[in-house]
Amino acid sequence: MEDSWHQLQPKTSFLVRLADRLTDQSWQTLTQLYQPIIGPSAAGLYSALFWLPKTGQYHRHATLLAILGMDLAHLYDARLRLEATGLLTTTVSTKDDLTSFNYDLHAPLLPAAFFKDDLLSVQLLGVVGEDLYQSLVSVNTSTTERSTDEENITKNFLEVFHVDGQELAELPTAITAGRQHLDAETHATAPALQAIPADFDFKLLGEILEHSFIDTRALRSERQLLLTEHATYGLDEVTMARYIGEATDLATNQFNAETFKRVIAQNFGRPQSAKPVAQPQKTATTPTNQSVNSAEQALIKVAANTAPAVFLQAIKQKSGGFVTDGEQRIVRDLVSRQLFPEAVLNLMVYHVLVDEDRPTLNKNLLDTIANDWSKAKITTPEQAIQKIRERQQAAKQPHRSRARQSATVKETLPEWAKTSTTNQQASRTKLSAEKQKQLQDRIAKLQDRPSTGKED
Repeated sequence: MEDSWHQLQPKTSFLVRLADRLTDQSWQTLTQLYQPIIGPSAAGLYSALFWLPKTGQYHRHATLLAILGMDLAHLYDARLRLEATGLLTTTVSTKDDLTSFNYDLHAPLLPAAFFKDDLLSVQLLGVVGEDLYQSLVSVNTSTTERSTDEENITKNFLEVFHVDGQELAELPTAITAGRQHLDAETHATAPALQAIPADFDFKLLGEILEHSFIDTRALRSERQLLLTEHATYGLDEVTMARYIGEATDLATNQFNAETFKRVIAQNFGRPQSAKPVAQPQKTATTPTNQSVNSAEQALIKVAANTAPAVFLQAIKQKSGGFVTDGEQRIVRDLVSRQLFPEAVLNLMVYHVLVDEDRPTLNKNLLDTIANDWSKAKITTPEQAIQKIRERQQAAKQPHRSRARQSATVKETLPEWAKTSTTNQQASRTKLSAEKQKQLQDRIAKLQDRPSTGKED
């Protein structure tokens, strides 16, 4: 989507819409869990939008600037932080050459959902540290203790309501039609799930864990996390079971997702004799047609069969470097977003580290490239190779343009400058001739002096 910064002015109007209902829990979650990530300015903007008088009517951004006491640049930055964390959806519309914004406020995630989100939980951990993070987990996910002698007598749905079995076997048309509409909306906004591999055998994992103390039923809600770690690090079922065991409390049999991610990252960071990835020639020297050459085909083959973290590690080892904790988080975030297949992610990493010869992965740069590739709907390694070529050509283009512009400036001289220069040269030539004639006359008079004995 095109950056809307240039459309934002104090006089630009906006409309606030509430997409969800906010509760006391929502405001507590916003303050305790979201604010450390988004900062007080973004949290203040969220509150200002919610409590703005006359909700449903258009306001000018100048009103927000006055309420918050900030300028447009800081307001725009705060808005981006709300958008990035899912608290705000922004749309822009133009009618009769007048631009207006629509701000849809979304309720913060429930604490349990927040801590299960890889991006939010990793970012919060990096900001507040492990001790405060664990305290926030305890405070926001504590459950009411129940006595051991309590008996659950809660009735289920079918015990209370009568449902026609025939209608369950053949759902009414109104229900199926409504679900199709919901599915269409879900697919329009959800990320592409094909980026997460389907080759992980959960049945085998369950059989491995069956004879352990681990409650496999509690792992069902962590399916997405397990797939993300499998896709990032290339973990097989046996290794995954071992890490799950290390992240499970022996006393309570409770699986800790954050401990699980930390254990994997720590084990991955230990020195090991990993098989290096073959390094074909840089893609910068490849031809500019749509086909790929033999070196690129070899690179694509390796990228398609190597987990992103392992691929990154092999590149760093070949150059004599090592994978940092921050780089592991960057790669995990890219995988969890489910925007690209593994091969495309690996080519993105290869382009940054090898083609551009950077020592480490930069999150802002990778986010920029990922946004560009997502807009271009890059889904295959061949498309990624072509996109890399286009990026390299675009990087060279401004230098040539500036050189041509400089040459043009040197060659072009205004008419007034030319006229002035010509006149100055003519004046200098004329003045020099006059002085020369005077000098010659003076010399002639001096030569005549001895014969006349007179002075003029």
